[in-house]
Amino acid sequence: MGLDTCKYRSPKIASDLASYLEQQCIQKSGVHLGSGEVLYEFTSGELLGSWDSRISFRILREEWISNGKGIQQIPCQPYIEVEASLHKFFAGQNIYGAPTGFQMTSFMFLKMIFKQLGVNISDHKQDHQNSDRLPSFWDWQVCRIDVAEVYQLVPAAIGEFFRSINHCKFPRRSSKAAKYGINAVYFPGSYTTLKLYHKGPEFKEHDKLRIKNSLMLYIKEQMEKDNFLSVDHEREVYKRWLAWREKKLDALQRLADNRLRVEVEIHADKLQHDFEHLKRLPKISEITDQYINKIHDAEVFKLLREGKSDMETVRTYDKVKARLNALYTSRSANTLFAFYTQMSLRGEDVVRAEYSKAQFYVNRKKLVDAGVSWHSTDMYLVPQETALPDGFAPVRGNLRLCNTPMRQRSVFLSRHDAEFMPLAA
Repeated sequence: MGLDTCKYRSPKIASDLASYLEQQCIQKSGVHLGSGEVLYEFTSGELLGSWDSRISFRILREEWISNGKGIQQIPCQPYIEVEASLHKFFAGQNIYGAPTGFQMTSFMFLKMIFKQLGVNISDHKQDHQNSDRLPSFWDWQVCRIDVAEVYQLVPAAIGEFFRSINHCKFPRRSSKAAKYGINAVYFPGSYTTLKLYHKGPEFKEHDKLRIKNSLMLYIKEQMEKDNFLSVDHEREVYKRWLAWREKKLDALQRLADNRLRVEVEIHADKLQHDFEHLKRLPKISEITDQYINKIHDAEVFKLLREGKSDMETVRTYDKVKARLNALYTSRSANTLFAFYTQMSLRGEDVVRAEYSKAQFYVNRKKLVDAGVSWHSTDMYLVPQETALPDGFAPVRGNLRLCNTPMRQRSVFLSRHDAEFMPLAA
């Protein structure tokens, strides 16, 4: 599990504390955290998207309530909303080294943010709110959680994977898949949004320039500490630093080019629904890693119908035939193999229209239970080789799942958090 964008809401706070925080936001609209390699902004607006490195920080004095006929916005005591990519906040990028452990990561994030603003956040349940101290982080509510898993595949395999899921349709989801470019797709919904994309192009478009500029600030900071023997010596050192920067950027781009990212955005409506017995959004202390992982796995499985079986997933002609023959009678195996062939070549929508509803779902379930995938098979109307590894499926049990940790001395790791870290893999 790797955490990305999360959104939190505080309990009500005192008016004088709210006014103080608003003044600090104005004064600290641009914040240089630690060594200078990563820039963040406190802003009163919303985040631009999942690639945005800013922190959305807002003091609100209105809330939505139900009046029996609908919902309306009414004045209330001030409270805080904070939203940011936890991965980029801690690691400077979201290619590798994602933070894990939702409760502790949330606590570290909030504590570090308010430390920058000169306010301490309580880490004890028994601490009480006052005008100069924020409520305990245990009492902050959770409004959004993005959780992602990343898989190592060569670009050709990633391209083939996206071609293979063109026929996928998310069950009971009102809107169809939205595509961005060739190798990016997402399935929006009211409870969750599932995103699958090739990290390489996304990093190049949204993050590479930001990191390049951040590394430039880091270089300037390091050079200010040096004592140069001459102007020529200073120029030579500067050239070496620039070469170092390009080397770092190229390394990140190579990693991103070989990464398939599968991300599930858990919306407030989903959190409200799952914790409806609380009559409110859940608190940080009430969200477990097991709960987050369960949602991620369920959403991916709904789309791909893979990963539930304990058997290795098979998808090629010979392996599928052997698997079905081993599990079913000759007649049933032949019937299911014909069904698998149709699903592989023509897609679910076409096959569903040609079978009765009951028979379609019975056959599909049998394939799933047998660990058979009809995506990215070696069966094509025009035969061709497959770049996808045998048995690959974007599920957490797959061997291609990436969990590379951040080195403690990594240039991308924020330095000001040393007293709270280490950062998880």
